[in-house]
Amino acid sequence: MIVDLLSSGLSAGCFFFFIWGLAEPRNRYVKGPAVFLCFSAVFAGIGGKWDNLLLLGALYLLLRLLFAGSRMLNLYLAAAYVSVRELVRFTFYYLVNVSMSSLMDRYVGEFERGVIGETQLIEKMAYVEQIYSVVFFTVLNLLCFGFLYLYKKQLLRKGLWRFDRTALFYLMIPALTGYVYCILIRNIQMIVRSDEIVLLDSEVPLMRLLVPMGSLLCLTAVFASALLLKKTEEAFQKEKEAQVYKNRLRDMEQYIGDLERMYGDVKSMRHDLKNYVADMQLLAEQENWEKAAFDEYLQALSKRVDAFTFSYATGNPITDVVVNRQLGAAEAAGIRVECVFFFPKSGKVEAFDLSVILNNALENAVEACSRQADAPLEISLASRQQGSLFLISVRNTCKAEPVWKDGLPVSTKQDNGIHGQGIRNIKKIAGKYEGTVKIDAEDGVFVLEVLLKLSSAGRE
Repeated sequence: MIVDLLSSGLSAGCFFFFIWGLAEPRNRYVKGPAVFLCFSAVFAGIGGKWDNLLLLGALYLLLRLLFAGSRMLNLYLAAAYVSVRELVRFTFYYLVNVSMSSLMDRYVGEFERGVIGETQLIEKMAYVEQIYSVVFFTVLNLLCFGFLYLYKKQLLRKGLWRFDRTALFYLMIPALTGYVYCILIRNIQMIVRSDEIVLLDSEVPLMRLLVPMGSLLCLTAVFASALLLKKTEEAFQKEKEAQVYKNRLRDMEQYIGDLERMYGDVKSMRHDLKNYVADMQLLAEQENWEKAAFDEYLQALSKRVDAFTFSYATGNPITDVVVNRQLGAAEAAGIRVECVFFFPKSGKVEAFDLSVILNNALENAVEACSRQADAPLEISLASRQQGSLFLISVRNTCKAEPVWKDGLPVSTKQDNGIHGQGIRNIKKIAGKYEGTVKIDAEDGVFVLEVLLKLSSAGRE
């Protein structure tokens, strides 16, 4: 009785450790101690009936009752634990069983030689069975806990796999395979011959090696599935980050190119400035000079100077270049432009982070308008700041309803998957500032709003 309670408590503790943090409690009333007691009751009631689906079904129903998440997630958590526990059991079962059998054979030999009596033999065997049960279940749960600890470390990331059916399926298949393997071994390890139960491993000693090896390989597959999923997600995140930095590098190159062109124009203007001054002096010194001609010359000179100033001043040289280049392209395409954007007056923010948002948002807006033949087409860029909150709003004409996938509009650009990352890059930057991205399309207008919390700048 005590051994059964100990085994149930250790089993419940392992399962509680495994699922806590991977599954979200259904409500605030689902507390740790209460959940542990529920698990303990299940393990105590079902006992060691591992050769059927009773335990798996009971754990699944309990997870459905107490924890939120999809049915597939709850099934995976229950199946993974049951599979790992059974596989660990078969990995070291024969080693412990051989040790106990050797000790039993020793006492039987002493009884046959008359060293001990029948009462002593029964007492010694009962004592060995109790010690065997305590040691077996203690070692089983310690090894199970150790494996689950390492396995869980591969899953405790951002938890995106919990909502991805493909990732859950990828994790579940090795676990269910291991569970089926254990059921198979349980059903073939004993054979009946002439009304006598014979252990298969006594007939086929190689089973004592093959079963632990098979169990160990299944455990390796279970662990490898989580490890490979982790590596895949990390590689995908690094690829997305690399794409963001590539976009930032592209923005920097464009910014530097614009500055170089402006610098060249300024040098040219400085070179010609003396000639402009000399021409004006000659015009002014003529006795019969005409004021209209002099005014016309000054206006031409003024237009030349205006060419070196930005149409839209944002308060920062980097965002000046980005906004003027993108909106200039829009105006050249015949799109009406409205801009009331300003660089944040307070709070720390990287100008190149804003350039990523502005470049991607405005580029998408210009591209969307260019696909529409019906006038009028319009793009509006605005910003607003209240305390540490900074809002960027981009609106553009959108006659056709966008196609949505996973809450994001599907890009119509074709460039081997490079395009379509614009909004994801914007969300990446917004996440850096603990911000949000809102996307909507209504009444022929596509709206993109990015809210940043400037007080948390620089935090990843």
